[in-house]
Amino acid sequence: MRRLTLIAVPVMLAAACTQAPPAPPPAPPPSTAITASIRIPYEATKGFILKTAELVPEAKYSYQPTKEVRTVAQLLGHIADANHMFCSAADGTKGPEQSAEKTAKTKAEIQKALTDAFAHCDRVFSSLNDTTGAAEAIIAPINNLKTTKLGALSFDAAHNYEHYGNLVTYMRLNKIVPPSSAGM
Repeated sequence: MRRLTLIAVPVMLAAACTQAPPAPPPAPPPSTAITASIRIPYEATKGFILKTAELVPEAKYSYQPTKEVRTVAQLLGHIADANHMFCSAADGTKGPEQSAEKTAKTKAEIQKALTDAFAHCDRVFSSLNDTTGAAEAIIAPINNLKTTKLGALSFDAAHNYEHYGNLVTYMRLNKIVPPSSAGM
């Protein structure tokens, strides 16, 4: 027995010494701090615009303060189209063939176009992190503007705020309290 122990102990020690070192800990997930920061104004405008589309009566969708500017319906359709444009630049897909600004006529059609466009952008935001968002994107309709994927999404949020501002004016001229003022 003693002889077996004298042989077994060195063999076990040798085996223990030849084991591979433990695997390194997994890498931390990529940062999303910048992506999340850009998503904040996007989410705010998305909420305001969708609530505006719901709040404005269908009879006011044809409202046009002057002949030189879009109607409420055209403005909401333009926002839907632009969301697809910016988010398609960020994810490399092609947006819808039809322009909501030019073809959507009813409140229901415009609300669907907006919902679909925002869903597209939501998918793009969810697919990115700060590293993948730094990849190049080209916004072809804006003179082939070279930016990053997150840059395209930032542009989208700014564009949404710009046109939400137009909608606020339209609503105020029609004695409708905008969602951002009503605390919605």
